[in-house]
Amino acid sequence: MAAYRNKDWKTCAAYLEQALDPYDAACCHARAGSPDPAFAQLARAIDGGLRDRDLDKDSDLAPLHGDPRWQRELAHMAALAAARRKTLNAELIRLYEQDQADRAVGAYEHIDWAQVAPRDQARRTRVDEILAAGGARTADDYYHAAMVFQHGNSPDEIQRAHDLAVKAVELDPDHDAAKWLAAASEDRKLMYEHKPQKWGTQYKKIDGVWVVWPVDPTITDAQRDEWNVQPLAAAQAHAAALNAPK
Repeated sequence: MAAYRNKDWKTCAAYLEQALDPYDAACCHARAGSPDPAFAQLARAIDGGLRDRDLDKDSDLAPLHGDPRWQRELAHMAALAAARRKTLNAELIRLYEQDQADRAVGAYEHIDWAQVAPRDQARRTRVDEILAAGGARTADDYYHAAMVFQHGNSPDEIQRAHDLAVKAVELDPDHDAAKWLAAASEDRKLMYEHKPQKWGTQYKKIDGVWVVWPVDPTITDAQRDEWNVQPLAAAQAHAAALNAPK
């Protein structure tokens, strides 16, 4: 990451290949003007189950857009995603997508909680029924279930989200979204219990000002990176952005 910050793209790519991080290695190769290894690493990442990435919006990969291989890799990723989706529990996908849609209205204050809260509860009840019937089999199934419980109202419900996210990571150690959710659910439960969070994923509006909920100072950014959590300084910058005049 130091090489990345210093724009030493070749060194960055070499270290990330050694770390078996093909996606980020592809980004550094692309920045270095080395399209052949960039596409080789990108293909490895896609074949390895790359998900939850909008490749077209990643500025690191912009140098590859004019290469004929770019559209081929996008199509390859889309085909694998479609095939993977067929292996998942369709109802858990639907419940997850409904959960996200209820939160896609923009600012937290714009959510109509009188409408959303009962839907959240109904979704949690249905997810419980699906899990009890053995309807979750894949890492994505557990991730989708975990996200629904992440929006629960009690520490016990958030603990359920954490346990489900950890199960997703156990099934797929490269599931970055599940790793982040495992950290975020742990933080949220601690916040609900009025304790310092570990990772720095949770924010709270206090006296009209968004702040990062107090964080355990012993946790390092290196530990955060292991769980796909941004550095603490980035979280604090995000809180500042939330408070900036619109």
